[in-house]
Amino acid sequence: MVNSKPWRLIVAGALCSYLLGAVAQAADFPGDAAGGKVKAEDERCAECHGIDGNIHAPNESAKIPKLAGQSPDYLLKQFQDFRSGERHNDFMAMMAGNLDDADVVDILAWYASQPSMSGSGSTNLQGQQLFLEGDAKRGIQACASCHGSDGKGAAKAVAGYPDLDLALIPVLGGQDWHYLDQQLRDWRAGARTNSADGLMNKVTEKLSDAEITALSDFISALK
Repeated sequence: MVNSKPWRLIVAGALCSYLLGAVAQAADFPGDAAGGKVKAEDERCAECHGIDGNIHAPNESAKIPKLAGQSPDYLLKQFQDFRSGERHNDFMAMMAGNLDDADVVDILAWYASQPSMSGSGSTNLQGQQLFLEGDAKRGIQACASCHGSDGKGAAKAVAGYPDLDLALIPVLGGQDWHYLDQQLRDWRAGARTNSADGLMNKVTEKLSDAEITALSDFISALK
C-alpha cells in the first residue's frame, strides 16, 4: 500500500529497526511471499521486473534487473539504499519512499522465492577467465571468490574479507546483460558506491570497456 497517513511517521523508527533486523535473517527472511505476489502487481513492480522476477520486454535503455531467486537480504539492502539515497535512481527512490515497509518485505519475499534467474547470454572466454580467476598481475580479484563459480553466491567466508555478510552478496548468474554492463560501468566510474568497504569500486577500477562487455556476456549466460 502507498503511505498516506500521518500516523506512519510515529512508527517509522520501529519499522526501520524491523527492516534492519530483517537483513540479518538470511535463512528465515520475514514476509508473506504469496501476499507479496499480489502486492507486486498492485504496486506496479511487475510492470518493470515481471511478475515472476524476469524481464519480458526489451531492456536496452531501461537496464532493469531480474529479481527472480535473488537474495532477499540483498534486495532489502538495495531498497533501503534507494530510500536513503546511498544508491541513486530517481524512479526507485520514489518507489522506496512511497511503499509501506511491511509491503516491501512481502514483495521481496515473493521475488526471492521464484526459481533462480536463467541465463541468455553467450559463452565468452575472456569473461570466463576474469570471472573465475581474475588477473593477479593487475590486482583484479576473481568475481567467483565472492559470487561463486556459478554466480549464485558464496558458500563460505570470502578470503580477505572475513566480515563480509554472505547474505548481502547478490546472485549474478543469469542476470540481464544490459543491467550487468551498466552496473559494472557505474561501479568503475564511482556512480554507484554502496558495496561493503567500496569493494566493487576497487574490483572494477582496472577493468577496460572490453573486459566489462566480456564479463557481462559470461555472467548473463550462467544458468
